[in-house]
Amino acid sequence: MFEWTEERVSFMADACERTDFHEKLAALLAPYLKRTDSVCDAGCGLGYLSLALSPLVGHVTAAERDDRALDVLRRQLARRHIRNVTPLCTDVLAYTPSEPFDAMVFCFFGSMEEIVAAARRQCRGTVLAIVRDDTCHRFSGAPREPGCHSFESACGYLERQGIPYTSRRMALDFPQPLRTREDAQRFAALYGRGDAAEALRTSLVSTGDPEFPWQLPGVRRFGMIVLNWKKEKTHEQERETAAGTGAGTGHEPEPVRLRPEAAAGRSG
Repeated sequence: MFEWTEERVSFMADACERTDFHEKLAALLAPYLKRTDSVCDAGCGLGYLSLALSPLVGHVTAAERDDRALDVLRRQLARRHIRNVTPLCTDVLAYTPSEPFDAMVFCFFGSMEEIVAAARRQCRGTVLAIVRDDTCHRFSGAPREPGCHSFESACGYLERQGIPYTSRRMALDFPQPLRTREDAQRFAALYGRGDAAEALRTSLVSTGDPEFPWQLPGVRRFGMIVLNWKKEKTHEQERETAAGTGAGTGHEPEPVRLRPEAAAGRSG
């Protein structure tokens, strides 16, 4: 299980402060959200996506089980005078809100099975899942083990469950700024092993920035999966009604899947 250590918080905060990744991602999510929506940013980490979503919706609940990560968000909220984001220290996968959210965002958090289970209990509208879509580490290029958190496995789960969804494939720059070569070695030790760690150390580029003179270029490749929970609940009710009246089976609606589109973005 991923843990937000002090070192990881520091590296991620440096990266988030010096990229427009979250602003670009929020812009991609915006067409699926309403200005009045109450949105849960599930597993929000340091909360930079919550900050980017705040001017686009009515309210954001930034849910994260690690209070050390939420401390970064609290400081940013105070510094930016943002009033419509509420940090919530909780295990969001087990959480039950007093009122369902209008929408939920799961950004690089949870398997699709976990997302569906949580959203069924917590959300009455749109569910947006940002899921990694790469086969290699974004900095070192080392092969990444396939797993339940990948785009393909997420789509496969939805299709097996007969849950309607749409999806797009995208990519956005997300480099890692570094203050010293020693920081680069620490980062490589934290996120790379063996040849991967060596690849990280040799991928450094000079920036000319006196505060962060080194950088690891990186691109986050991901898929955006959209579930409309109102429609899904309607399908469930129709299936239950059909089963109760003895209507023929085998006439359930087919899962809706858009052909994945390729889209790429650049920051800076």
